[in-house]
Amino acid sequence: MSKTFSLEFFPPKNAQAEAKLWDVISKFSEYNPDFISITYGAGGGDRERTVEFTCRVKQDTNLSTVAHLTCVGDNEDELSQILDRYQTQGITTILALRGDIPKSAPEQKSGVFPYADHFVSFIRNRYPEFKIGVAAYPEVHPQAANREADLINFKKKVDAGADFAITQFFFDNKDYFEFISECKLKDIHIPIIPGIMPITDFKQINKLTQLCGSQLPMWLSKRLEELKDDPIAMQEFGIEVAAKQSQDLLDNGAPSLHFFTMNRTPAVLKILERIS
Repeated sequence: MSKTFSLEFFPPKNAQAEAKLWDVISKFSEYNPDFISITYGAGGGDRERTVEFTCRVKQDTNLSTVAHLTCVGDNEDELSQILDRYQTQGITTILALRGDIPKSAPEQKSGVFPYADHFVSFIRNRYPEFKIGVAAYPEVHPQAANREADLINFKKKVDAGADFAITQFFFDNKDYFEFISECKLKDIHIPIIPGIMPITDFKQINKLTQLCGSQLPMWLSKRLEELKDDPIAMQEFGIEVAAKQSQDLLDNGAPSLHFFTMNRTPAVLKILERIS
């Protein structure tokens, strides 16, 4: 395949889910992704599951593995222990994120790394050999004051040492290309990989867009409403939309594609088959 792409999974919560995820990863490995990544939960079991599973993917497959890592709520020693572990396992790329501020403990925002650029700087200075990725928001971070403020914050992450970025998912490619143009005006020239979220479930995509601040264009929202009681038609439509979006992004200069798989195989595989 001439196209390049990467895949994001969330860590399995039990043995049955883990077995299924290994099967999913095996199927995707045949398509030679640039890398796969495992999402990270700040604190608790999700964090340890992410670290453990990320290391196992690196150990047990030939796939390049990117480690998600959030800084909110953790101190330097806790984060260094994880980074040391990744370093020992031969993982060379970190996706450095602030993470969501827990609603029950908003004071954690004032911790040792209150924002992602501080965390990026820490990694770059302490672990110069790591390649560092960061998040980007073509439709503006939901907590940003405005678009200009969001661009300034993004540039801080780049200036702190980020090597590449992956965007939040979006559905109007105009937002991505306008964001790229604005970044160039700010002297931001790192690769910015567009994030793609295949639509397979009406309730799920509505919930995710609300959580992430992404917008459903009117035409898309209307069609999804019409198909909400027909899951087969909904999935086929979602695949068609994502395939067209992906092809347009590649045709117009996107460096790669990053798929939020939701640990599901069929939709993303069908999308890959439809783009060139």
